[in-house]
Amino acid sequence: MLSQASSGVDNGIYRGMKVVQEHVSAGCNRVVGALDWGRNDLVAYAAHNLVVLYDAEAAKVLATMVGHTDRVNCVESLPTADGTAGISGAIASGAADSHVIIWLSHLDDRDKPWSLAAKLQGHAGAIIALSHVLLGNTLLLISSAEDQQVLVWECKLGSHQDGSKPYSQWNLQQKLEMGNGLQHCLAVSQLPDQPGWLLLALGGVDCTIRLLLAAPGGDFKQVCCLIGHADWVRSLAFTHLPPSQTDPNPGLGHVLLASASQDKYLRVWRIQPQATTRQPSSSSQEAPTNSSLAHDIARYAPKPQFSTPKGQYTAFLEALLVGHEDWVHSVQWQPPQPPHSPPEDLQPAQSLCLLSTSMDRTMMLWRPDSATGLWMSEESVGDAGANNLGYFTGCFSPDGSSIMAHGYTGALHLWRRPEGQGQGWVPGHALGGHYGAVVDMCWSVDGSCLMTASTDQTCRITVHHEGLNRWLELARPQVHGHDLSCLTYIPNSSCYVSGAEEKVLRVFQEPQAFTQTLAMALGQLPQPAANSTSHTSQGPALGAAVAALGLSNKAVYADQVQDSNGGVASGMEGGSYTDGPDLAPNAMPAAVSGPPLEEHLAQSSLWPEVAKLYGHGAELFCVAASPCGDILASACKAQTTATAAVWLWDTTTWAALGSLTAHSLTVTQLQFSPDGSSLLSVSRDRTIALYTKASGEAPECRTIWHHDMCDPDCLNVHE
Repeated sequence: MLSQASSGVDNGIYRGMKVVQEHVSAGCNRVVGALDWGRNDLVAYAAHNLVVLYDAEAAKVLATMVGHTDRVNCVESLPTADGTAGISGAIASGAADSHVIIWLSHLDDRDKPWSLAAKLQGHAGAIIALSHVLLGNTLLLISSAEDQQVLVWECKLGSHQDGSKPYSQWNLQQKLEMGNGLQHCLAVSQLPDQPGWLLLALGGVDCTIRLLLAAPGGDFKQVCCLIGHADWVRSLAFTHLPPSQTDPNPGLGHVLLASASQDKYLRVWRIQPQATTRQPSSSSQEAPTNSSLAHDIARYAPKPQFSTPKGQYTAFLEALLVGHEDWVHSVQWQPPQPPHSPPEDLQPAQSLCLLSTSMDRTMMLWRPDSATGLWMSEESVGDAGANNLGYFTGCFSPDGSSIMAHGYTGALHLWRRPEGQGQGWVPGHALGGHYGAVVDMCWSVDGSCLMTASTDQTCRITVHHEGLNRWLELARPQVHGHDLSCLTYIPNSSCYVSGAEEKVLRVFQEPQAFTQTLAMALGQLPQPAANSTSHTSQGPALGAAVAALGLSNKAVYADQVQDSNGGVASGMEGGSYTDGPDLAPNAMPAAVSGPPLEEHLAQSSLWPEVAKLYGHGAELFCVAASPCGDILASACKAQTTATAAVWLWDTTTWAALGSLTAHSLTVTQLQFSPDGSSLLSVSRDRTIALYTKASGEAPECRTIWHHDMCDPDCLNVHE
């Protein structure tokens, strides 16, 4: 969305024009790993073939980085090197074009907020996962792709004597052939108290987690496998235990590995020095204890092991976490917080916390009980209602006070924990956007609303919220069952018309709930709702709802809302139902004063459908309304002259006025003249037709076979 900052006119030519970008919205891709919240408090997510930089506090897109030629599948925030002035962050992204790109953000530079530092080429298939680890001034980036290969890249950070750009010099250190096993996820970490020793975990479609070990400066070699999941492993995450929970005897720390799978379960694996295992006394004549029983079991069921010069490690299952009801897509440990200063200000050690994200529309936070050590699900957040189909990736903010996820509709979902204990998580507003191609858009008559239609089967309304001083999505008037192709707002009315991959034009009317919400967003006093009921036809409806398996938005009136006690009134708070979100009643429309949440937009901001226009013989392709709003023109996909006709409709009675025939293939665009006396159409048959309205006579059609442009200073018109 652009605005003209300043302009001047010199001899009829605009000079000094400056265009300023005011708003960008884009939905997140429907893939695991497409979202990451970096240490610099910068959110990066994948939107089609772009990488988007997002400010969660301001709910604003800061930059869109262009470089990939196909869908971006994963993003990874990288640590910022010391001495890199002017760089606010570094990000790695992998896409279906088989390339890994390293980006640098320069948010202080408005003219160039980002730059492409390097493009890593080595894979022959789509990149599906990324992970990194920092060893001193050496950064290792590990990538997995659909070519069944895992590549290890190395970059030296710090000063660049040759004047090269930071993060621009990368070397391919190792190529791991995984055979027929596609590795969906990976994670890498240093072994505690052993500098330079790296542990790499790979999870894939064979339900197995592979552990690979690398000595300082050496290559990764597989040392053992962790078996337990019954479906694809989708996410892995390492963490080190806090010092207070580490066995001090061998001087080596423990590692926890969390794994998420499509079998609906999470598993926490402990990797610890073998020396910490208790050995039973051979001279003891007492009855077997729990420790000796565990030792006997371990003898006949050996655990995966690997060794380093400092000792031998054992990997075993610490906990099986059961709670999700659908595929678990991602796991992430809460990031460790920096120590408090001054040092004498001692604070209790931070407890472990694991965040899991599932397609059951919930995110869960798991913690081990301090007394028993059992892992429990302490809190759960999510969206209620059948329109939300779950989450793909979840992540913590750098300080751990916020969590974010992206869902099936492409929107970002944000929860914050207020200061203080025991207050739970509060949902916050996060910017969303279309996750499919935007095929048409139009402004309302007063210019306050921008309406967009997309192949993601939604129409959306974006406005500038005066109280927040930013653009945001205010309503989603249509959630269709077909990909949308066109829409237009009808002047001097409260209706708009949309067309999709069907033969019907649908007319929608602005409900009272949207009128009041728009007034509050524009800083105006909302008009009181009219006392219209479902038994009368006076006044507009309060909102709309879609029946199960339905395509039409049915009007909802005030008396129906008052009679429905179990629904979600505004989408901002849950309704009083006890059987779970799958059995929740339809959400009911209501006006909201603040920025609407995704749950409200998806369920409670629909517009009622007031008419259907039949007549076209194929899927709709374009539509336009006259400036005075009395005539509607539409066209559909066509391969013959008959189906390529432009239909005219009376917006008062919604009756067909007739058709205009001039083209032989699909009409791609329609436009009325400012006075409404002419209609222009362009077609795939490479012709442009101009229709003029003559009073008392049939419409006149003129076919224009050629057009050209010339310098305005030497414009000549030839008859």
